[in-house]
Amino acid sequence: MPRLRDYPFRLTILYLLVSGLALACPKATAQTVLTGTVRNAAGQPLEGILLEAETKAQPPATAFVISTADGSFRLTLAATPASDSVYLSTRALGYAAQQLRLANRSQTVAIAMRESTTKLREVTVRGAPITREGDTLSYKVNAFATKQDRVISDVLKKMPGIEVAGDGRISYEGKAISKFYINGQDLLESRYTLASDNLPVGAVQSVQVLERHQPIRALDSLERPDNAALNIKLKNKVTATGQAILGAGLVPAPLAPLWNVTLSPMLFAGRQQLIDTYQSNNTGQDAATALKSLTSPDPRTGSELSNQPPDLTHVLGLGRPPVAASRYLFNQVHLLSANHLVTISPENQLRVNASYLHDAQTQRGGSQTRFFLPDGRTVTLTEDRVNRSTLSNLLTDLAFIKNVKRYYLKNTLSLDARWDAQTGDLYRAESQASIQQRARTPFVGLTNRLGLVRPIGGGRIVQASSLVFFTNSPQELAVRPGPFAGLLAGGVAYDSVRQQARLGGFYTSNSVGLTGTRRGWAYSGTAGFALEAQQLATSLETSAGPAPAGLPLRNDLAWWRGRYYLEPGLSRIYDTWDLRLRVPVSYYDFRATDAPLGAGQRLYTVVAEPTLSMSRKLSPHWNVSVDAGLSNNFGRIEQLSYAYILRDYRTLQRNAAPLPRTQTQHYGGGFYFTDPLESRFIYANYTFSNALSNRLYSSQVDANGALTTLALDNEARTLAHTLNASANQFISPWKTNLTLLLVGSYRQQPELLNGQLVQADTRNATASLKASVAAFDWGSLEYQAALTTLRSRLADLPATPAALVQEHHATLGVYPGEHHQFTLAADYYDSRGPAPTVRAVFADLTYRYALPTARKIDLEVRWSNIFDTRQYQYSFVSPFQLTQTTYQLRPAQVLASVRLSL
Repeated sequence: MPRLRDYPFRLTILYLLVSGLALACPKATAQTVLTGTVRNAAGQPLEGILLEAETKAQPPATAFVISTADGSFRLTLAATPASDSVYLSTRALGYAAQQLRLANRSQTVAIAMRESTTKLREVTVRGAPITREGDTLSYKVNAFATKQDRVISDVLKKMPGIEVAGDGRISYEGKAISKFYINGQDLLESRYTLASDNLPVGAVQSVQVLERHQPIRALDSLERPDNAALNIKLKNKVTATGQAILGAGLVPAPLAPLWNVTLSPMLFAGRQQLIDTYQSNNTGQDAATALKSLTSPDPRTGSELSNQPPDLTHVLGLGRPPVAASRYLFNQVHLLSANHLVTISPENQLRVNASYLHDAQTQRGGSQTRFFLPDGRTVTLTEDRVNRSTLSNLLTDLAFIKNVKRYYLKNTLSLDARWDAQTGDLYRAESQASIQQRARTPFVGLTNRLGLVRPIGGGRIVQASSLVFFTNSPQELAVRPGPFAGLLAGGVAYDSVRQQARLGGFYTSNSVGLTGTRRGWAYSGTAGFALEAQQLATSLETSAGPAPAGLPLRNDLAWWRGRYYLEPGLSRIYDTWDLRLRVPVSYYDFRATDAPLGAGQRLYTVVAEPTLSMSRKLSPHWNVSVDAGLSNNFGRIEQLSYAYILRDYRTLQRNAAPLPRTQTQHYGGGFYFTDPLESRFIYANYTFSNALSNRLYSSQVDANGALTTLALDNEARTLAHTLNASANQFISPWKTNLTLLLVGSYRQQPELLNGQLVQADTRNATASLKASVAAFDWGSLEYQAALTTLRSRLADLPATPAALVQEHHATLGVYPGEHHQFTLAADYYDSRGPAPTVRAVFADLTYRYALPTARKIDLEVRWSNIFDTRQYQYSFVSPFQLTQTTYQLRPAQVLASVRLSL
């Protein structure tokens, strides 16, 4: 216990300590406060100026503040006894930075800022290459285009999720697009390669994919089609563009001139659009693809039957090899096309599409066909062919369109006129016989399509459609010397035969329907009828005189077909799933009469053809779909003939069987993965069909390889499986697009071959890889590889070896300078299997110089087929035959051209 006398001492020490702290605290807690105003040289207050105060002594003190709207500021800095100075810095964009040295005490400061230009560092901002807004995907063209791309189709091939076929057909998620718009307008309908192959890349801002697009605005909330549409969004609202190409060159051996001319002006404005083009070349560029219809017609205007030219008779051709047309096509083509869309009032449009094509083509090659018969025999047929074709085609469409939310009306009047002629010189090695063929296949078709959709209130919509067309096609085939002497001339050789055939007809389809909604369900009902009247007249005449007694060689067939139907439908559309059911019930009435032959038949029946489909959105990226249905196909008049028709010089047909009818059950399903942010697209779908036909076709192959086909009254069932899958990934930093595609099919059907019934199986599978890389400033690389296997067999017979076909395509672009570009393209083909192994290598070299002008002008020199490869062989395998075809190819050629973007 402390002593009492120590307390006064301790209290004295405590008092001294407290007094010292009290004297020290005011100095330790003192702060420096700077206040003031920031103004410019004119004395105006400045807002947003950054002010920073700091001391240099240790420990340092810092503080910052931003001036207010009246230019004032207040800045508080902790006391630093070791520093007698404060440094005040001011910074702002557009003003010179300055620093003031002030005494380390509270004070008011007036600051005057001097304007100054600030040079910014270059900053590149890259947005996502693909964005989504609702059901619309937008692809930025600049994210996918390379220096060597000139037209928009070049860039479409590199966009993930989008596929471009060799004929220009565009697909999304494995399905062909339904519409091709330019700035939201449908100028070209189904012949959109005129735009995709001629519209300069520089005019396009983005490519939009409109998923499940409904082109009719009045039905936008009721029906959502499966197929997507494509919209080309231009950079400017008013765009005058296009391209012009002028090229000349030669073939060294044998020496021959070459030309390539394209002039395609385009205008896209608010009230009108136009694309006009003239194309001419003899370099193997197939201009006829520009007139090919690539989308399906609108079912509302009647598409039950096709109004395309019938194939009654023809010169036997070589077919198209699986190489680019520029490799094998010997042509002299001229194409003139005018396409105009005019908005004649705020709601009405008028569209005119008119095209004329004249093309002279020559095809040279040969084939060896081996028929494997059920009795073990093999018949070999070797042919060398030179075919010449002159194709003339006039196409015109005149359409009136009114497409607004409250009304839809579209009427299209079309003319399709063709004047085609063919000649064929053929040499058969086994018989050492030369055969001459000559064919004419003109055609005229006049069509009118009308579609009407009108809301009538209460959520109900009336739809009406009408289709009418007339067709006429007189065809003729002459062959010398005459074939099928055993049947047509009693076994005596004869000089010539002439087959004449004429098919003319009238067809109309009309319907009216009502669509409405109730409690989230959409219901529809359609009633309609379709009538068809056709006349088939054929005559087969030989130089040997009258035909053997009882041999029918003339058809005078009158055909009548009627369909009367009711089609109820029910659908439910939610945010995450769709359900659609249709159950058309039809009454069919068929009549076929050949009075001179005393033959004919009639068929009337009632059929139901239900279809059910459902799709479900599992997540923002995943979708699944399933569908099932039953359909009936009753065939066409070309499949019925009570007398013989010479289809080509070695195919004679007689189809004196019941009217063809095929009932097909089909089932399908698939999944789709779409992630635009990651630029990843995946899909897979599977279909199965079970088709039962009332006809079995009998094929009789004689010792010379001549084929006689008869239709028999026997049931035949065909089973088919098909699988398609694709995975697509775009890697934005590397500007790289990768695609893997798998396709497989299996088909099983009966065959009656030389009197013996056998089961035929066919299997096909293809795996392909595509890659395009544009990650380097000095160049780009594109590569595509495909591996295809084909196998077929007849039951109870050894299977033919599988045919294996490889294709490799590589393109390397090198940019040694800003305006210079070299492109080396190489193709490699390898075919092996039951036929001898065949390999072919092709290479092309292109040099391009881009003039340093405001308007893009290219000077180009192209050396095609550097190795001067003159032949290509390809094998075709069917259940009872193997055909190996040799094609004569275009020789090495050099073409110099000037390309101008208009």
